[in-house]
Amino acid sequence: MDMQIRKATERDMDGIEQLYNALNDYLARPEVENGPRWSRGVYPLREHAQEGLDAGELYVATIQGRIAGTVIYLSQQGEEYRQVNWQLPYDAPAVVIHILAVHPDYLGCGVGTALLDYAAVVGRERGAQAVRLDTYEENHSAARLYEKCGFSYRGLLDLGLEEIYGLKWYRIYEKLL
Repeated sequence: MDMQIRKATERDMDGIEQLYNALNDYLARPEVENGPRWSRGVYPLREHAQEGLDAGELYVATIQGRIAGTVIYLSQQGEEYRQVNWQLPYDAPAVVIHILAVHPDYLGCGVGTALLDYAAVVGRERGAQAVRLDTYEENHSAARLYEKCGFSYRGLLDLGLEEIYGLKWYRIYEKLL
C-alpha cells in the first residue's frame, strides 16, 4: 500500500472530521472493543483537529489520496506530564502524540504504526529527544501497538479528565530518539 504522511491543510478538515465520525461509529458497535472510550460528538471533534491545524501540528496519512489516518504532533507537554518518571527529564524537548486516529477501513494496515514512526521524523526536525504519549488505561490494543513500536511504559497517570470524559487513569509511554 502506497502511503504518504504530510502536514494537513484546511482542505483536509472535512475528511478528518469524516474519519473521526466513521471511527467513532465503528467503536460504538457492540462487538467492537472501544479501548479509547471515544464517542461521536464528544471526542475527538473537528475543533480538536482545527486546533492542531492552526498550530501547524496536524498531519494526515493518505492512501490513494484518501485520508487513512491522522495525528497531532504536539510541541508542548501538559503540566500533568511533570509527574511522570520519564527516561529523560520532563523539560527535555519532546513531541507528544495526540489524537492518533485510523479510519476503520484501514485498521490493521500499518497506518497507526506509520504515524507513530513518523513522530520520530518530526521530532528530529524539531530537535526533540523523545516522543511521548498517553492512552486510556483500558485501551489494550493501543498499548500493544505502542510497545511493539518501541515505546517504553512509564506508568499510570491521572490526567484530570474524569469530570470531562469520565476517564481517570492513562497509560504513559515514551520513546527516545
